[in-house]
This record gives sequence, structure tokens and C-alpha cells, in this order.
Amino acid sequence: MSREQRAFKSLWSKPDAPMSLGCIDCPERATCGGQTVDGSSYSCLDQCCGKPETCQIVCTDAHIYPDRIREVKGLDLETPSGPLHVLPTLPRYLPMMFHGSALEKAVDAAMVAIPLYRFFDRNGTCRFEDMAAVRSTFKLGPNTQIVLSGVAQDHEVERWWKLEQAGRAKAIAQLRHLGIALVTTPNFSLIVDRPRWDDLHSMRRIVLAYHELISQGQPAALHVNGRTQKDFERWGTYIANHPEVTHIAYEFTTGTRNPRRMMQHADWLSELASASTRRLGLLLRGGSMVSGLLADHFDVTFIDTSPFGKAQRRKVACLDEQGRRRWKKRPTLRGQPVDALLEENIRVSSFWFEANLPKARLAA
Repeated sequence: MSREQRAFKSLWSKPDAPMSLGCIDCPERATCGGQTVDGSSYSCLDQCCGKPETCQIVCTDAHIYPDRIREVKGLDLETPSGPLHVLPTLPRYLPMMFHGSALEKAVDAAMVAIPLYRFFDRNGTCRFEDMAAVRSTFKLGPNTQIVLSGVAQDHEVERWWKLEQAGRAKAIAQLRHLGIALVTTPNFSLIVDRPRWDDLHSMRRIVLAYHELISQGQPAALHVNGRTQKDFERWGTYIANHPEVTHIAYEFTTGTRNPRRMMQHADWLSELASASTRRLGLLLRGGSMVSGLLADHFDVTFIDTSPFGKAQRRKVACLDEQGRRRWKKRPTLRGQPVDALLEENIRVSSFWFEANLPKARLAA
């Protein structure tokens, strides 16, 4: 393990670690919960860059700090109550489509996921006039429903916020016009090597984006991004106070890909579910290793990018003797469509994922 990797992991929040001394008198301690990490860090301000005039991070030392707090009206998670939307039944397995290239016919699926940011240009204008244009672009059947996933790289996610309130309202109206079944909110990043105010600001933006979506008529799932036990407790309190939250989203594709860290976050999600008075839907990006554990607490829907990406690279899914998903090369002739590869990848992957879930839950 490199020195950089060790330093990064030393900043992971550990519930059983003592609180850093510098957190004791911090005015945001009640909201943040305090820093509990291995090592000798005095406070999260150890991660301050020391360049207040040019820094763009939400940090009390940065010159932009007052403006960034004003734009979200504080760092709590509270919003007005929103309307309760009736959602279609979500499947346990949901393939992700990125485009229709190299496909000849429509994908045979009741529902698919598509990245939210594929629907808008940089100015927030929808790329599609109607659902017929969407189905043509992504090669979807006439009855296929669409879930838009807000998980993406930071530069894409930040584009949603840069639309500002009026631009986002216009974009949401366009999604409603198209008849999108569900949107998972943008996963504004929480990053370990930044002062915690940046995390709290991102969480606040997530909950504001969620409230904007549902209050303007678009069914949505709340992306409960967090990296400490206190973060998940705060999300649990919000969900308990807001019965309009019927589905949440989470991703295990970046910092939480580490198996040990993945298990910690799965435990925090399970605790969140236990504190809820109702059973929630959970849309997962990544995390197949903990999907069985989470299915004991949530109605899990697994959004899988692999079948599409592997088919585009001329690979096909298969299961080994232990039931693990593997990929084999299957070259095609130049210009030959990959419909058969994609269909097989979805079929095998759906079977593979279902096998990860508790049998009792499958029978429910």
C-alpha cells in the first residue's frame, strides 16, 4: 500500500475511535458529529489548503464560505414536507443503458436505467423533444420505463447544481413531460481529505435537489450520501420526518469499493433502515457483495452498468462453478451489432444478482 493510500485510509471515519480534540469546541459539532479517525489529526481543518483567497472548497477559512452557506440556506437537512408519489414497482435488477450504438433492435426490458446527465446539455436544455426520441436514441421498446441515475463523476454532477434553481425547475418540467418513472438525486461528493463543512454543504444540496424534484411532480429517490455514523443518523431523522421518502439510493463505486469500507457503510445503511417506521426501496450502484445483507432491510434494486459496457467491448457474461460472474471475450465481425451479447449479459447478470439475495426475501 502506498503512502498516499495509507494517508487516505487514515481519514476514514471509525465509530469506535476517539473524537479529535479540535472538534470539542467546534460550533458545527452537533451537526457534524465530530471527527473520529485513526491517527493524530487534531481536526478536519488539518485538511485546509491554507489558500483562503483562491480556495473553492466549503471551508470556514475560504473567502467564498459565506456565499456557499447562503446559497443553501444553512447546513441542516430540513425541508418543507413534499408530496407523496406513487411509483411503479421496481425490479430487483436494472440494466443501465448509455446509448444505442452497435444495437440493431430495441432492448427487451420492462425498465432500464440511464444516466441523468445524458438527458441535458451544458445549458440544462433537454436533448429530447419526446419519449419517441429517447427510445430511438437508447434503443428502447415502446413500453420500457426509465429510471434516471444521478450517480456520476463530479464534473457531471456539478452541472446539475450550476443550472441554478430556475434552470433545474425547467429541467424537472422536461423530465415530467417525458414521463420518467424515477430519478435518483445527484450524489454530490463527500470527500475525506477536505474540511467537514464541504461534506455538510454537499448533503444539504442533495436534500434540496430531492425536494425540488418531488415538489415539482417528479418521483425521486433520495441519495443518502454519507461518510460518518452521524451522517447516516441525520439522514435517518430526515426520512423519519418525511413520509414522502419511499426510496433511497446509494453507490459503492468510488471510496466505498474497499471491502472493509463497504461493509461499514452497509452496516450504517442497515441501521438507518432499522430506525425507519416503514420499509424503503434502495437503488444500488455497485455493492453486489453486500446486496444480500441490505435486502434483509430494504427492497433492493441493483443498477448494473456491466452488461452494456462489456457488450460494447465484445465480452459476454458467464457463471463459474462458484456462481461468480465472469466475462469472456466474444469478438464480432466489423460492423456487427451486439444485441445478442447485451441480451445474454442481462440474462446472466440478472440470474447472478438474484442468487445473491436471501431466499426468504425472494419468496416474499
